[in-house]
Amino acid sequence: MPPVKLRAAAMSDLQDLHELFSDEDVMRYWSTAPHTELQQTQKYLRFMVYGPYNGRCDFVIEYTTPSAGPKVIGKLGLFDGHEIGFMLARPYWGQGLMKDAMSQFMTDFWQRKDMREQKEMVADVDPRNSACIGLLKKFGFEETGYRERTWETHLGWCDSLDLRLERPRN
Repeated sequence: MPPVKLRAAAMSDLQDLHELFSDEDVMRYWSTAPHTELQQTQKYLRFMVYGPYNGRCDFVIEYTTPSAGPKVIGKLGLFDGHEIGFMLARPYWGQGLMKDAMSQFMTDFWQRKDMREQKEMVADVDPRNSACIGLLKKFGFEETGYRERTWETHLGWCDSLDLRLERPRN
């Protein structure tokens, strides 16, 4: 069994996801500020759970240890079915867990019958987020453009590095 598992989000994931969404380091390059109230995360989770992509191309990342059992440590999926985004809890950074999750995601996604019409994935990344850019490039994403002042976030105005991955030819 791999150390991480992708699964559909559930309302019972609220506490674990709030830990993620309230962490300033995890949220540094996200499009919104860190959550300060549990209700913010609950609203986001409700949107995810009852949305059309939950368990299809939008997942939570679950990590299981013998001592602590399963815990949601991240999120990985496609916003609107085509733009990839992901986050991982800070204690799990640098251990290859996001790479494992991304590998599972890519393998499963391109083989899904209900995603056969999907021709590509795209990413809109803050150019300062070198870890994200590096991971995407390991999976074959290529830079397609650079745009200035595309997002006004809790960090101020941010630029965007656009990346794209075409469907593998089988």
